[in-house]
Amino acid sequence: MTMWTWAGETGRQLRAAGQDELAEAVTTLPELSEAGDAVRVEAVARSALRTARRLVAEAGKTSDNALTAAPASVPGVFGPPTLFFLAHWPLAVRVGALAEGRRALEQATAAAEDEPAPHTHGPLPVSALETLVRCHANIDARGTTDQRRELLSARRLSGWESTPAWPAFTLARVHLLIDEDQADRAEAELRRYEHTATGPAVLGADGVFALVRALRHQDKHTDALEALDRMEAELGLGGREAGGPANPRRTALRRMIRFERARLLSWLARLGLCDARQAIGLLPTVEEAEAYPKLRSAWVEAVENLVCQGSVRNDWRLGVRVTTWSRYFERVGAPRRGAELALAATRLASGRGARWVAECSAQRAERLIRELGGAEEIIGDLVEVRSMVRGMKAIHPLAPAADILEFLRAQPTEEVNPEEQAEQVNVALMEQPHDSSLLSALGQVGRTLMLSDAATEPQWRHVREQPGDQRAALSLLETLLHDNDTAGVRNLVRTLAAGALIPQGQVAAEGQPAPQSRPVPAGQPVPQGHTAPQVRPSAHGQPVPEEQPAAQGRLVPEGQPAARSQPVQAVPERQLVPEEWAAPRGQHASQRQPVPEHRPDPERQETAGAGRFGISG
Repeated sequence: MTMWTWAGETGRQLRAAGQDELAEAVTTLPELSEAGDAVRVEAVARSALRTARRLVAEAGKTSDNALTAAPASVPGVFGPPTLFFLAHWPLAVRVGALAEGRRALEQATAAAEDEPAPHTHGPLPVSALETLVRCHANIDARGTTDQRRELLSARRLSGWESTPAWPAFTLARVHLLIDEDQADRAEAELRRYEHTATGPAVLGADGVFALVRALRHQDKHTDALEALDRMEAELGLGGREAGGPANPRRTALRRMIRFERARLLSWLARLGLCDARQAIGLLPTVEEAEAYPKLRSAWVEAVENLVCQGSVRNDWRLGVRVTTWSRYFERVGAPRRGAELALAATRLASGRGARWVAECSAQRAERLIRELGGAEEIIGDLVEVRSMVRGMKAIHPLAPAADILEFLRAQPTEEVNPEEQAEQVNVALMEQPHDSSLLSALGQVGRTLMLSDAATEPQWRHVREQPGDQRAALSLLETLLHDNDTAGVRNLVRTLAAGALIPQGQVAAEGQPAPQSRPVPAGQPVPQGHTAPQVRPSAHGQPVPEEQPAAQGRLVPEGQPAARSQPVQAVPERQLVPEEWAAPRGQHASQRQPVPEHRPDPERQETAGAGRFGISG
């Protein structure tokens, strides 16, 4: 029995007991988790747990040991396995669809330690241990293989073989083999299940996606496409039947198939083995990738392959999106994925001649790679992009430093390029490092390009030297708020408070008195040792807000007009970047509404493929 089968059977028993709310929760929580709807998962699980615990308490008070809220034909349906199942999903959605790493590690570790034995209260349908393994894989897939191998050892998994959670452990072992550069063994393991009578039904659709990953790591892209086509045919995802309820899991499977197929076809197009238009036609919208963090890497890989073919526009909007996602993975404690996207952002920026963006992205990649183990291959990629950045043309000023802002503001709106503006402002700041107008302009374009963390470095140097400059302090505050950097805001308050009590020029980093007795004259080099504070991810279990990139819309083939981004509130100063290109404030990653998709017609679930892949009613 798989987890999906257990959920369906338990849901039917709960409906027979008259507990429709619990039945709905048991059947929909896995689907909501797969869709990445963390807010609804939390709400549904909390409400269902209250109801289930009340029923368990009432059952314990009866003298005849009969459940008061359920018929005797379903004993234990409100017992620990059901309670454990309901409590499992709020963390599972964060580690799964939202791809959180270190931010969820402490909670995942505690849940695994508190997990009972698999048969103490009846077979458990899910396991916190598997969630912990996945969390380690999110942090560093290649660098945490030793920890995951220990967690998946025969000693740790003893007793789980006969539970509905066992297929998840089997696939975790397969992904471990792939991360250990043994994709051929992973494929052989999956093929062994594929050729048994019950294997495909046990591993289901997740087993097919694991097979696709193993084939892709062996450069068997055509075989991987055939596996996706076979699964889609068996599931009947392209067909339409009337008379049955729509199954949300089918929508999730369609989405994952589309992302994987676009990635595979884009690589074949890059090799000249297929028409790039096939991959472009399948490429999901950027909003879909935004809504499902675990699928973002596949989208970026597909787009980068198509950019290399000249089939997709490589402009600053694409750079904003990739940078935003790289920072998301950095913030949730998934440094390897963050570094991979930062390297992609560097390559794309180098291709369009955006030197400052390329340098900032390369620095972020280097910072994240320091946290990784087994980093030989990705260090080679870093060396490659570093050479690309060094080979870029030097930035030449378009106007004198004193006049550059006026020159940039005079540009027609349709010709504005925030990346070029940022480069010109940085060149001007080299001559006038304490010019408040230039620092404010850098903060503005930095927020637009989602490089506000890099833009704060010169702002911090100036504010620490001249804390009485209110304009510069307000610009820095706006940048810190845009980044949701509460530690930076507190540090700024301390610095400004120290500057108000101590004569200007005697304020150093962290708001402490400096040994020098007079201020540094404007235009002079800033003393060494003044560095910007590092933005740290929240230590709490709940996700922190994620900033939204500036541009929205699908990337279009070369020659097509690009979609205009959404307007937001203007900053108090005169705008350097037009208002409609300014980046909106951050919003909680789990509060974004999923992108509306074309809902399929109601389909019947009694098909061989549906039962085989765990999506039947």
